Amino acid sequence: MNHHRRDAGSASVELAVLTPMLLALLVLAIAAGRVVSADNALEHATTAAARSASLARTPTAAHTAAADTGTHAMAEQHLACAGTRLHVDTSMFNRAGQPGHVTVTLSCAVALSDLTGLPGLPGAIALEARFASPVDPYRTRS
Repeated sequence: MNHHRRDAGSASVELAVLTPMLLALLVLAIAAGRVVSADNALEHATTAAARSASLARTPTAAHTAAADTGTHAMAEQHLACAGTRLHVDTSMFNRAGQPGHVTVTLSCAVALSDLTGLPGLPGAIALEARFASPVDPYRTRS
């Protein structure tokens, strides 16, 4: 019976010690899930933008198509990024009769600042995706 009295308060002490660690683990899991989900959405948007740009007839139209498609795809995926940047490389675009490609690079910063409770967690994580889509070598281009 005396042994039972010494263990009487140990459960509440264990709970008090483990609760902050479990909450930190939960916040870390949410942050990791947010980054992975954002990375997948960014890859999808980049692929769609590059494909759309490769179907354009002029470099200017390729830039416009990539920007419109990338923005639409990111909104469709509910991707909220801070500081989204789009770069469209059409240097291989105007070589009729030769294989070419359009490369689209999308980058953004995924905000983690709203996840408080975990010291050392950055306010945002920068993500970047790049995709090259082939251009038909035998179609007319300007």
